[in-house]
Amino acid sequence: MVSFSSLDTEEGLSQLNQYLADKSYLHGVEPTKADVTVHRMLKAFPDSSKYPHAARWYRHIASFSPYEQDGFSPCAETFSVQGESGQKPVKMDTSKDEEFDADDLFASDDEEDEEAYREQQRRAEEALKAKEAKDAAKQASGKQTVAKSSIVFEVKPWDDQTDLKKMEEAVRAIQMDGLTWGASKIQPIGYGINKLVIMCTIIDEKVPSTEIIEEEITALEDYVQSVDIAAFNKL
Repeated sequence: MVSFSSLDTEEGLSQLNQYLADKSYLHGVEPTKADVTVHRMLKAFPDSSKYPHAARWYRHIASFSPYEQDGFSPCAETFSVQGESGQKPVKMDTSKDEEFDADDLFASDDEEDEEAYREQQRRAEEALKAKEAKDAAKQASGKQTVAKSSIVFEVKPWDDQTDLKKMEEAVRAIQMDGLTWGASKIQPIGYGINKLVIMCTIIDEKVPSTEIIEEEITALEDYVQSVDIAAFNKL
């Protein structure tokens, strides 16, 4: 079990900062309920000059919306924080994660955005049907079908001061043989921070791994804090 002193004290923050020196999250390679619980125990943003690792972690967890945080998995390890009344175990929510709906990636409360999304979906379905018909014709003539995949990336900025327009321009400037960028949308995360959701299509033979694209996006360190794959589909 990992224990920290009260996070209201310099000792507690120093312990948390040291613990996160070589870690992105409290446990494992993905955020868990433990990150959310400990994050909410902090009453203020850690001083980045004194606690750089804790500040980096705090900013990153804050970039997730409350909805995303509720979907984090339980933590396999027990954490405790020293409170005024002694050891206070960090409670882990073992409830089942809500099912992710890839079709809702570009959904919005704005009716115009919803209509635009439906039109985009309609065109995508028509293009897919046309592609299937074309591939069937190629197979009938003995020509080889080119395998393609559709990917949706979620690109998160460092903070609310990041220029998302320039960030998107930088992402779209990433060019490689077999990669084609598609539709995009800015979505709110929380705490006044937004993220870029952007689609692309790749030719599997020319772009054998999504990690190549992720590394290129992550390299835009002036804008990008992290990048995740929200959806991946074979075409």
